[in-house]
This record gives sequence, structure tokens and C-alpha cells, in this order.
Amino acid sequence: MAEKNRGISPDLLIHPGETISDLLEARNIAQKELAQRAGVSEAFLSDVIHGKKDISKGLAMGLEYALGLPRSFWLNLQANYDAELLSLQEEDSIQEEEKAVLTSIHEVIDYLKKRSVISDKLTQEQMIIGLRRLFQVSRLTGLRTLAPSGAFRMSDKAAINQDVLGAWLCLCKIQGSGLQVDTSFDPDRADELVSAIKRIMLTNRGDLQKVLKELFAKYGIYFSIVRNFRGAPVHGYIARNEDGTYQMVLTLRGAFADIFWFSLFHELGHIINGDISKPGSFIDTDCIKDEKKEAAADDFASRSLIDPASYERFLDQGIFSFSAIKEYAQTQSVPLYVVIGRLQKEKVIPWTWYHRYKTRYKWAES
Repeated sequence: MAEKNRGISPDLLIHPGETISDLLEARNIAQKELAQRAGVSEAFLSDVIHGKKDISKGLAMGLEYALGLPRSFWLNLQANYDAELLSLQEEDSIQEEEKAVLTSIHEVIDYLKKRSVISDKLTQEQMIIGLRRLFQVSRLTGLRTLAPSGAFRMSDKAAINQDVLGAWLCLCKIQGSGLQVDTSFDPDRADELVSAIKRIMLTNRGDLQKVLKELFAKYGIYFSIVRNFRGAPVHGYIARNEDGTYQMVLTLRGAFADIFWFSLFHELGHIINGDISKPGSFIDTDCIKDEKKEAAADDFASRSLIDPASYERFLDQGIFSFSAIKEYAQTQSVPLYVVIGRLQKEKVIPWTWYHRYKTRYKWAES
């Protein structure tokens, strides 16, 4: 983020009227004569020269004839002056409440500094203005209104900070804007995609994030990982684009691999089930929750990972030794930790059983 020099007074800005004054002197033309040639009153021209009024479209056209300089020159001169003046007035528009937002989203700011997205040498005012531009909001207080524009899986326990949640959503959209997908999503290829994902699950590759991104791109989905922050206990985000493609984001909250994969299939379930029926997005939080859609997405995730009928038979056998679980995982073409995690979650076995066989992920953010 570029830094701007501050401290210049609006009084030191050069109003376009001063250029007219310079030309009058250089060409030895009286102000009254120029007004007559340009087709405006002498009083109006005098106000423009003294910076009391702006160059209008009519005056710009008149000056083109009178001074031989194109109207675009005069209009651009005025536009540049207006932009510089507005830039100087930006700091005056900062509200005390916006300064409080900086404290609220301090973890997000620290993250952006580490990634060199913003400088760590900005003043408080420069930081606010820079974040307005980055997040594309006219006021930082507007972040808290953005949360409803996504499809989320929220933690059941952590508190929600609307400022942080809005900033997180902005980061998702910023990251999504740099991704490329050549085809729209086709639900008829869902089984094909699920099988491909499960093959990747078994590879235990170090470049898993890159491989998943490339795979989803072939099926019309922008896939990425965005870091989570305290106050935004989000597992995932989905949005549908005008061209029929989707963006899917997962966070780093699911350190355990079984949680990560379930979250991935859950979000994919929302897409396949048509929960976002038109361009836009839908919300899935503790506060605003469509339980039918959530249950359907959970069911899709469960069925995609483990066949329901075979799982019931496995439970009925009642044998949960390590060798039995490992053998069953192989029949489902899933890693061992997926079955262990499900048995633990459903309290079929204690959390302490086979804990050392549960894989943890630490994602490298691209």
C-alpha cells in the first residue's frame, strides 16, 4: 500500500483559475476581453480566476476557442484539483468510531503487515484511509454490515466480532479476485469431483493446498485457504459468480485433518445442493441458520466420506480395535484418521483412543 505525503494545506493547492491568470498575463489579454471571447460574464470568470468557482463545461469549451487549449485540458485540470482537494479532506472525514475499529481488527492488521500488504509505518489516519481502499468501504464501520454476504459455517462456541468477520470476508473476496477458473460448475460431475478429492486425501502430499486449488479449478470452483482470526470463528465461505463459477474458502481453524475434510465436503455440499440458486451468497451462522440446508450439507459430507450402510454394519459389529478401524478405512478409501475422528465425535470411542494417529495440518498461505 503506497504512502502519501501529508501535511500540505488546501491553501497551497493550485486552483485551475491560476492557470487562466498566468495565460492572461503571458498573452497580454485583459480579463474582460477573455470573458467576451469565452462567452461568459466577467464576474464569473473573475470568480474562477480567484478560486471561488470551478471551471464549468461551458467555460472549458469557451476557453478552447479563446485560448486554443482543448476543453479536455481545462476539465482535467479541474478534475485533478478536485481529487487533490478531496484527498486532503479524507483525514477530516475519519470518525472516532473508525479508530475503534482499528483496535477491533488489530489481528487482521498485523497479518496484513506481515504479508507487506500494508506498511507498518503508517499513521493512524493513513491506516484507516488505506484500509478503506483495501476493503473497498467508505467507512471502516461498514465492515460490520458485510457479514451477511457469505455462506458460513460458524463455530458453536467462539464469540463473533462483526468488524473482524467483515474484514475476513473482504480478505476472501480479495483472494478470490486473483483466481482463474475456465469452466462453470456442473453438478452432474459431482461424483467425479468427490472421487478425485478422496484420491488426493490418501496421497498425504506436502503441496496439498496447491493440488486442491488446481483440482477445484477444473470443476468451476475457486478454492483457497484464508487465515482465521479471533472474532471470526468461520470454517468456510461460498459465493456464486455471474458466470456460474463458485468461490469456496476454508479457514485454518480445522487443524485436525478429519475436521478439515469434513468442512470441505460440507461446503461442497452447499454448492451441489443448490443452496445458492443465483449469483450472490448465503449465510450460515449460529444466529441465522437454515437447519435443513445445514443438515443436508452435513449429510452430503458424511456420505461422501463414508458409505452410510457400511458404517452402520461396522458399528453393529462393535469391534473398534486399531486393526479393525484401519481395515474399515481402507474399504472406504479414506485415511485412518477420518474414521477415528468420526467415532470420537459420535462418542463411540473415547477422545483418548488412537489420538496419536490423528493428522494435523499446518497450512502455508499462498
